[in-house]
Amino acid sequence: MERVFVTGANGLIGANLCHKLNELDYEVVGMVREKSNLLGLNGFEGRIVKGDILDEAGLTKLMERADYVFHTAGLVSFDNRLREQLFRVNVDGVRSVVNAALKTGVKRLVHTSSVAVIGIPSAGDVADENVGYNRFKYGVAYGDSKHYGELEIKKGLDRGLDAVIVNPGSIMGQRDVYMHSGVLLKVLKGMKVVPYVSGGMCSVGADEVVDGEIAALRFGKSGDRYVLGSENITFKELFGKICAVVGAPQPSIHVPLTVARGAASLLELFSGFTGKPPVLTRAHVVSATLPHYFSSEKAIHELGYKPRPIMEAIRKSYDWYVANGLM
Repeated sequence: MERVFVTGANGLIGANLCHKLNELDYEVVGMVREKSNLLGLNGFEGRIVKGDILDEAGLTKLMERADYVFHTAGLVSFDNRLREQLFRVNVDGVRSVVNAALKTGVKRLVHTSSVAVIGIPSAGDVADENVGYNRFKYGVAYGDSKHYGELEIKKGLDRGLDAVIVNPGSIMGQRDVYMHSGVLLKVLKGMKVVPYVSGGMCSVGADEVVDGEIAALRFGKSGDRYVLGSENITFKELFGKICAVVGAPQPSIHVPLTVARGAASLLELFSGFTGKPPVLTRAHVVSATLPHYFSSEKAIHELGYKPRPIMEAIRKSYDWYVANGLM
């Protein structure tokens, strides 16, 4: 039985990946940090170990005897005030994982990146894996950190590491214990009048991402990256689908970006007093103004990747939240 090591095993991708790998009869070791929320791993029959990707020596020891590694751990935040933390986790952490993988001789590393590292295309509004990162001037710390994280993977490739990169869109689905995209369900559910902003994004379900990760392990070309998306959708359309599931009215008020920026600034200010992350940040608003539509054609043709309607993921996400008393 082949042994698989998963970092960030309690996160949205990691938890769903661990359950799926169990079903496929891999021996799965899922690494989580101390005091992690393990709700998403309920029913997981593999082994859970405590560790930190920033502790290279400890990580190397935990990774011993692994045939394959899925690196899904990372910090997802569009709060630029966390820039130093973002770089520490998403760059230094990747370097640590690469070093541990090289020391332990794993057969392949699948690195979870993001569409945020793909640049803005020179023509048209749909980008693919060939568009280099050109977003520095916008100052979105999350995208910058994930870009430099990919560079650490490329350094590992130069040292003999077999690695494949996957670039998921904005993910929705069950087991999102930290409510990264799931927060939209909770916020919109309580609204009597639903606003929306211009722009859109590449959305994808957690199940498709997991299938894409496993396909990348089996069929991906070493050194290549693969966009994993489902639907390129406007924010109004996405909010409308969520509202249909959670029982809220359809989006009806367009909010100009200037107003959204002001609201984001206030929410960031309030978060400094409450200690809770802001639902909307200035980096979110900046991102909304940029092209965020991506093509998954490469993954479809080379990995056998099969996108599904995002409505399926929204329903699964909502049902899981309700079943676990989180809504």
